[in-house]
Amino acid sequence: MLALYIILGILLLLFLITLFNVYVHADYDNELSLFIKIAFVKISILPSKPKKEKPAKKPEKKKEKKKKSGEKSKKKEPNKVFSYVKQKGISGIVNIVKRISSLAVGVLKDFFSHLVIDELYVDLRVAGDTAEDAAVKYGRICSVFFPALRLIIEIVKVKHYDVSVNPDFTENAEDTAKAKVVARIRILALLKIVFTRAFSALRLFIKAKPKKIKKK
Repeated sequence: MLALYIILGILLLLFLITLFNVYVHADYDNELSLFIKIAFVKISILPSKPKKEKPAKKPEKKKEKKKKSGEKSKKKEPNKVFSYVKQKGISGIVNIVKRISSLAVGVLKDFFSHLVIDELYVDLRVAGDTAEDAAVKYGRICSVFFPALRLIIEIVKVKHYDVSVNPDFTENAEDTAKAKVVARIRILALLKIVFTRAFSALRLFIKAKPKKIKKK
């Protein structure tokens, strides 16, 4: 009976862990800072810590291998890519590429449907050599930036955002950029995506795997 309680306790603990969120914090102000937080565990990704330099190893003397006089020359194996294309045919390859693309799009759709952006802050200052250059540059950036922002807001649930793009006409001004993003996704949602799409990926792998041709 005690063993059953222990198993149930472990299962309950695992279930509670899946209810936690995976937080991604990205901050840019002349340098990109990126870290992931799960419950009380923080994993720093950027900036990366400098690696300790290992002492240089002494170059080892390579021993010359003597070829045996009676050694038979190995036959060249046929190109695997060419054999695969020949077996599947162009239409088969195109079909596999379509299936992979469809699977990738499905995974991204599932991921973005569960992703939540709690905070999105962007502040861009656009400068140029002259006021005219700054104005032209500002127009180009706005024509790309704001449609992209609108697309993000339509695809992903954004709770709070503060975005501004402004031209800077002051003399000797330089482009500046500040940004902060805090996003989260539940572990349970990630596991659901993995398990639902893993079966499709396995089926695709089995179909795409070339068959072994028996030698007569």
